[in-house]
Amino acid sequence: MDYRQRIISALRELAMFRGFSGVTVDELASHTGISKRTIYRYFKSKDEIIESVFAEFMNDIRQMMLKAMNSSHNPVEKIINVVMGIAQNVKIVQPPMLYDLQRHYPHLWERLEEFRTNNIQHIFESIIMKNRNYFNKNINPKIFTTALLAGIRAVATPSFIIENNLTPEETVRSLFSIYLYGLLEERDNIPDINKMPLLTDPAAFK
Repeated sequence: MDYRQRIISALRELAMFRGFSGVTVDELASHTGISKRTIYRYFKSKDEIIESVFAEFMNDIRQMMLKAMNSSHNPVEKIINVVMGIAQNVKIVQPPMLYDLQRHYPHLWERLEEFRTNNIQHIFESIIMKNRNYFNKNINPKIFTTALLAGIRAVATPSFIIENNLTPEETVRSLFSIYLYGLLEERDNIPDINKMPLLTDPAAFK
C-alpha cells in the first residue's frame, strides 16, 4: 500500500468513532509512521484527506450497487442485493462519524444527500419500471422511490440513530424491510386499499 492510501485508510479508521474533526494530523503521522512533512507532500491539508476518504467511501458504495445490479436476473433479488450491500457498507460507519460529517462538513453531507437521491432513486425506479410484472402494479414507482428517500432522510440521520440507540446498519435494514415487505406479518384477508372508499365519501359511513 502506497503512502497516499495508507494515509487515507488511517483517517478512515481513526475517524470512525470520533469523526474527522476529532483526528489530528499528528495522530495520523503517529498511526501510520509517516511524518507530517510527508503527509503534506501528498495532501495540501487535512480537509483534502477528508475529501479523499469521502470519495473512496462513495466509490465503494457505487461499485457495490453496480455489482448488485449485475448479480441476478431476478429484479427482486437485485433490490435485496442492493439493500444488503448498502447495509454492509454502512455497517462500518459509526453514528459519531455521521454526526461529525453533518455538523462540521455540511458540504460533504450535502453531497451524500445528492448521492442518495441520484443513485438510490434511479436504481429502484429502473428496476421497478423494467419489471412491472414482478411488483404490485397499483404502486406508482415514483411515489415509492420518493417516499423511500423521504424515509431515509428522516431516519438515516445521526441524531435519530443516536437518540434511538441504533446502528446505521440496523436503521437501513429496518427501513428497507418496511418498504419491501410491508408492516403486516399476515397478508391474508387484507382489504384492497385501492377498492376502499375515501373517508370523505358518504358511502364510507353507510
